[in-house]
Amino acid sequence: MQKEGGNPYPGFDQSGQYSTPRKAPRVRPEAEEYAGKHQGTINLFNSEKHTHVIPPPPSPRCATGEARQNYELSRNGLVGGLLGGSGQKPPLQPPPAPRVTSQSESIAEAHKGQPMNNFLTNYGRNAPSPRPNPRVKREAEETADISRGNRMNALMHNPASIPDAPRSMPRVKPEAEGNAVHGAGSGMAKVMGRYGETPRSQRGVPRVKPEASGNAALDMGKQMEGLFHNYGKQRPEPRVAPKVKDGTGKDMANLDHGVRMSKLMHEGDRLPQDPQPPPRAASSAGRRNLKKGQGSNISNIFAENSKWQIVPKAGVRN
Repeated sequence: MQKEGGNPYPGFDQSGQYSTPRKAPRVRPEAEEYAGKHQGTINLFNSEKHTHVIPPPPSPRCATGEARQNYELSRNGLVGGLLGGSGQKPPLQPPPAPRVTSQSESIAEAHKGQPMNNFLTNYGRNAPSPRPNPRVKREAEETADISRGNRMNALMHNPASIPDAPRSMPRVKPEAEGNAVHGAGSGMAKVMGRYGETPRSQRGVPRVKPEASGNAALDMGKQMEGLFHNYGKQRPEPRVAPKVKDGTGKDMANLDHGVRMSKLMHEGDRLPQDPQPPPRAASSAGRRNLKKGQGSNISNIFAENSKWQIVPKAGVRN
């Protein structure tokens, strides 16, 4: 329990100067420095007992004035003086002698950038430069004018003003003029531009023998034409006489014509029934078992259950 003075234990030294007796250190004089280092550095954090003394910076050991000058130069350098404007100006180098002849002075002046300077600073305010005289012969003046863009200008804005180019003479023999006309596209032009208005071309004489004229007419689509346009109006074709005998064979033939399926679909209740087998239950008990096996009990159960209705009651879980 702590006492009334705030001491943690009896005999506490509040001054902080109490120390337990220590033995005399066995340190030689030449090792006193190392012994002081090995005592620890925890006392360095106590500012009351230890004061950090900053040693003065070492002074340069310059024996001569030249050494002192080298020291100052190495310490301060030259960049600070150059940036601050206090440095010495470098010596001016003599400009190189111009290696330009009198004939090329104009080209040298142009290469110094003065024309580009005027172009960038006075853009749109400069006078147009003089155009050189065209080096075109008299017989080529028309072609030179077209090559400057007049042909494309007329083609884009006024194509009717362009004269037709001269056509070369056709190299066609007299006996091939008909084929040349067809090869020029006149026949296709009529088909594309006047379709349905031009007269029909002449048909060639059919190369059909008299005995094959019927087959040729059928191949021309006569039979299919009558089927599409006169359907139901044509004379029925003669039927082949049925090769069926009277009696049972005729009835079977009628069944094969679809009568069997027609009776199954529409007259199923009037078809003859198969004979029923004789019952195998001789006694009354056997007949009851046979009736139960046919599902009479299950049908009775379902019939009785259908009469009842389950009514859920509020607040009661089923």
